Amino acid sequence: MGLSNWLQRQNRPPVLLKLRSSSGLIVMTCSFACFTDTFLYGVIVPVMPFSLQSRTGLDQDRVQYWISLSLAMYGVSLLVFSPVWGYIADRYQNRKIPMLVGLVALLASTAILCLSRNIATLMVGRALQGISAGLTWTVGLALAMDSVDEKDAGKACGWVGVGASIGILLAPLLGGVVFAHGGYYAVFALCFGLLGVDIFLRLAIIEVKAAKRWLTDTTTMPPSDIESKPATPEILTDDDISKSMPSLESSKMPTQPSVTPWGTIINLLRKPRFIAALCGTIVHSTLMTSFDSTLPLLTKDTFGWDSIGGGLIFLPLIMPSFLSPLVGAVCDKYGPKWPATFGFFFATPFLACLRFVTKDTIAHKVLLCCLLTCIGVAIACIFSPLMAEVNWAIETNKEESGIVPVAQAYGLYNVAYSGGSMIGPIMAGLIRDEAGWGTVGWSLAILTFVSAFPQMIWTGGNLKVKFMKESESSA
Repeated sequence: MGLSNWLQRQNRPPVLLKLRSSSGLIVMTCSFACFTDTFLYGVIVPVMPFSLQSRTGLDQDRVQYWISLSLAMYGVSLLVFSPVWGYIADRYQNRKIPMLVGLVALLASTAILCLSRNIATLMVGRALQGISAGLTWTVGLALAMDSVDEKDAGKACGWVGVGASIGILLAPLLGGVVFAHGGYYAVFALCFGLLGVDIFLRLAIIEVKAAKRWLTDTTTMPPSDIESKPATPEILTDDDISKSMPSLESSKMPTQPSVTPWGTIINLLRKPRFIAALCGTIVHSTLMTSFDSTLPLLTKDTFGWDSIGGGLIFLPLIMPSFLSPLVGAVCDKYGPKWPATFGFFFATPFLACLRFVTKDTIAHKVLLCCLLTCIGVAIACIFSPLMAEVNWAIETNKEESGIVPVAQAYGLYNVAYSGGSMIGPIMAGLIRDEAGWGTVGWSLAILTFVSAFPQMIWTGGNLKVKFMKESESSA
């Protein structure tokens, strides 16, 4: 009797099933997960120039080197582990459990960074942080794409982009302010508080394909039957459950995969649209992480600002990120080609003009803030179009092989992002040490200008094909 009651309870719909399995809550959870991940990555950026000297005894002239190297260590871990997590997620289809595993790794990495007093533990903490980020981003983006219609992919990516952008740009701001007023451990108290909210959200959501086990039963049963039998739900067998599973899973992963993991990756890398999205992602990540490793030191050396100023200078970059959902909606309607192309071209002159910020005057401080605001607008135009393009570019894979390897595609997206995370801090840090801040600006300007052309040619579809169609229609 006890076993029968337990089985009946297991087959009852979870509390607030429709809310917990709604696309809105799932996308919000994925967005918050990316926010937490990027926040924990960047929150100690303005703290490190001060804490490295006091906690590890480093000389001042070695601080820039180890800051850049620790940021690059995060990118290396993200690069190595993202494809692994993508393959596992596509093979086993469960998205929630890997998200929870990634959260455990993020908790461990935060604890290690909090307690570190030497360079070795700092590097271990950053490496573990990159491993958890690879899992969170790969599986989280796949979960978000599983939960929305294809026509809403751009908008969903926009909201994820808001979370990620706010995290990576707001973290230095809050990190600097909290460090100045509360000290080193107060910064990590803030981190653990965010992790508590993240744990609640990740435990609360129910995947769409899992929720349909109950939603299918209740929606197909007449209302009178539902009301008359509230306490005696039908106990489903394994065969019944497998029959009631949604068609979404079968469309994403066939029962007899015909392509190996390496074969899937090779097929994806043969698509010009996909390659263009990855190349744009590398440049986007390089741009963002270049500021992480150079802006706090620029404000310290040029303006004499402390950690609060080193954090506040990221505020002009933060505000335009709220445009990401709007940009995503534009991409859903008109495609990602022109928003992404515009973003790269628009960033170029403002990056080049960063070289004019050289003096400790009000005019130069205002100039820096204005330039960073315009660069933030460009970043908002780049982020969500490229993230959504990864999903749109692989849809042709369904026609070719019947497989839509969403998680593996976003695993490669993370590889590209991590490549930029390695290039950005090292490149910007070395250039600043050897040639000065001005050279950092125009070097990034050249990079964004060149990157605009692949987006214009391939992103959202081949530009040459569109010109051919127009010429044929005019003839």
